Amino acid sequence: MYVLGLLLLFLLEMAVLVVAGWWGWTLAASTAVRLLAAFGVPLLLAVLWGVFGSPKARVRLSPAAKHAFQAAWFLVGGGILALLGWPLAGAVLVATWAVTVTLLRRAGRPA
Repeated sequence: MYVLGLLLLFLLEMAVLVVAGWWGWTLAASTAVRLLAAFGVPLLLAVLWGVFGSPKARVRLSPAAKHAFQAAWFLVGGGILALLGWPLAGAVLVATWAVTVTLLRRAGRPA
């Protein structure tokens, strides 16, 4: 079950990147700006995740700070979905993350 929980968290992380690219593409701007946003925003988010949020993050945060960063990450993903007109999907994204992390931590396994 632990591995399935980690897989679900990974898929949710990837979903945030996809949603960020989708948002960038939907901007009311020129094609060049939309392309830049569609690739640049997910790239920026991926770099931030690698630096602060991943299990092998370059910057070691305290457990509370890391949890806060990860919560902010998924809240941003949920907020972007809401901006795109999918508020229920955004809420499901955030709730799925919160439930999965809670279950993993209650089982004694950090997420």
